[in-house]
Amino acid sequence: MTTATQAGVPRPTGPEIGSDIPGAGIDVPCLPGYVARTFRSVAEIPRETANAFMLEYIATQAEIYERVNGEPVDGAAHIAGFWASMERVLPPQGSYYLVWSEQGGLVGMGALRRVDQTTGEMKHLYVRPEARGTGLGRWLVEQRIRDARSMGLKTLIADTLRGNVEMPALYSKLGFVETPPNQLGAAVNLMPHVAAALHFFRKKL
Repeated sequence: MTTATQAGVPRPTGPEIGSDIPGAGIDVPCLPGYVARTFRSVAEIPRETANAFMLEYIATQAEIYERVNGEPVDGAAHIAGFWASMERVLPPQGSYYLVWSEQGGLVGMGALRRVDQTTGEMKHLYVRPEARGTGLGRWLVEQRIRDARSMGLKTLIADTLRGNVEMPALYSKLGFVETPPNQLGAAVNLMPHVAAALHFFRKKL
């Protein structure tokens, strides 16, 4: 079941998304109490579960955007763009993680996409409230930093909405520095008008 937010993005309801951990994908050692999977192909991704979790994430971001900027944003376009270019966050071009609690329920995700030969972009870091404060967000960032290095990338970029207080602090702890706006990120290319509402970050690897 979903409900509509003021920003027009349906928000999944109910305490859990993806209660059953799928068999497909590759197990990745994670923090105690969690099961992490990464994927080699679109066919391995539990599409319905992943899309419901993406809807929840985008709804939270749309609410932040509307609160800070006083106007709605079309989060549905962002979701459609992500799935249309899913191969960009799968090997050898990137990586995509979903994390479940051992008690059941999807609680975290993160993606990495290659922008060019030397640059990668961190995308869609989201940890559900009940899993925050456990180090899972940091784990998802550090895992993708390792992936970026293994891909031969030299620089990582990321962005987050102004009004999101947790992400800038986490990026700073992990060696990212805030930079002027750039046109490399997927969100800015898809929705140029949101650039003024974002913080931009960069990390040399």
